[in-house]
Amino acid sequence: MSDLSSSECTPGSDFGPLVLSDLANRAEKAHAEHVEGYTAGTVLHRLYLAEGFDDEEFRGALDLVLARLGLWRVRTRAEWRQAYNAWAIPAGADPVPADPTVVDGESFAHVDEFDDIPLDDNPYDPHA
Repeated sequence: MSDLSSSECTPGSDFGPLVLSDLANRAEKAHAEHVEGYTAGTVLHRLYLAEGFDDEEFRGALDLVLARLGLWRVRTRAEWRQAYNAWAIPAGADPVPADPTVVDGESFAHVDEFDDIPLDDNPYDPHA
């Protein structure tokens, strides 16, 4: 995410630099909270892979936590989007689209579209 400091803001309406700076700070805070969910998800996923294969109860608990984390990320993304757009629109920056798979009008693949890759294939191996 780019720096949202008020020095980059060019107010398009009655928003002064202090208001734009406050909106930028709120957007930065919301973005940081949203990104924390991905950090937590990475740690939980690694724990799942390292410890979860032999213990069904542990795997079930991690599945529940990961599902709740997914809901939390949806909520924090919506909050970040709202805070960012509250700054971006009066500052003259491009707003964040509602659909997280759309960037600059282009639609990107959903994660589920990669589920058909066979588990024995390594997508990072150039010799496979």
